[in-house]
Amino acid sequence: MSSREFAVLFQRTPAHLTRARVCRSRLYHSYDHFPYQPYTPSQEKILSSALKHVPEYGFAKQSLVQGCRDAGYLDTTHAVFQGGVFDLVKFHLYKERQKLAALKPQIDEEEGKSVGKRIRRYCVERLKANEPIISKWTEAIAIMALPQNIPQSLEELAKLSDEIWFLVDDKASDFDWYTKRASLSAVYSSTELYMTQDNSPGFENTYEFLDRRLAGVQSAGSSISSMMTWATFTGIASINLLQSQLSRG
Repeated sequence: MSSREFAVLFQRTPAHLTRARVCRSRLYHSYDHFPYQPYTPSQEKILSSALKHVPEYGFAKQSLVQGCRDAGYLDTTHAVFQGGVFDLVKFHLYKERQKLAALKPQIDEEEGKSVGKRIRRYCVERLKANEPIISKWTEAIAIMALPQNIPQSLEELAKLSDEIWFLVDDKASDFDWYTKRASLSAVYSSTELYMTQDNSPGFENTYEFLDRRLAGVQSAGSSISSMMTWATFTGIASINLLQSQLSRG
């Protein structure tokens, strides 16, 4: 494959660029959802293949290399991902968030009109998506905790909580819109971190932890306290995980 063919293969179309500019120029809001695809078909093929190797190699360059091979490209093709393994982490977050929308008819039918039950169900379904790679998720957390990656990591977390509230038909338009999403971000992030240390059958302790956190944010004033707890808990844990990963290198 020539260098020109390689460039054409991975370049965005004008439509991609137009939508990308629009998305960067406005705050994310669930009622402004775009049919925006941030990955070219070739990039998605490579990253999807690479994720299959994460259980063996972790969120590491070797997973990307194997993904390139599986997709029929040279090993060096992984260089197209300027963020390196962080691009692999982001792809997992993006793809699993996108899958939640397809569950809406089933969840609406099974959980009824209860907002609380539907919120819990979406959190559970998203957490379940981490099960195949949970042994490597501490690596992903360490990568997301790197200073240059924190803004995008927090943005993706915000999009996840907003997506869930959108899927349960939240109509809030005042300050409550922000507090709901901040609280859910806190609950989900702390539960996800708890899950990396959970050895209980079927991660039952994780889902009990989720229930306690969800119950906690329903009490008055708990949104702020939950956010503070999450910031402290996740921050300290991420630093420890990052130090652990660096010491192995």
